[in-house]
Amino acid sequence: MATRTDAEVMKELQEDTPLNRARREFSSWAAKIQQASEQRKPLTPINMRRMEFEAAEAIIKAYAKRHPLP
Repeated sequence: MATRTDAEVMKELQEDTPLNRARREFSSWAAKIQQASEQRKPLTPINMRRMEFEAAEAIIKAYAKRHPLP
């Protein structure tokens, strides 16, 4: 996979594409997981995996919205 140019990244950020929707979900879930792991009671391994599965489901749904997966 080729590295995107700055212009390509900026263009993609401005569009409602499956890839950008998936990126937004990824970014949101990465922040949620980081925040949860920094709280006083750290995430247990099973709770971390649970959040990862929830994130994966959200990313798939965001990507597939209006563009069903084959």
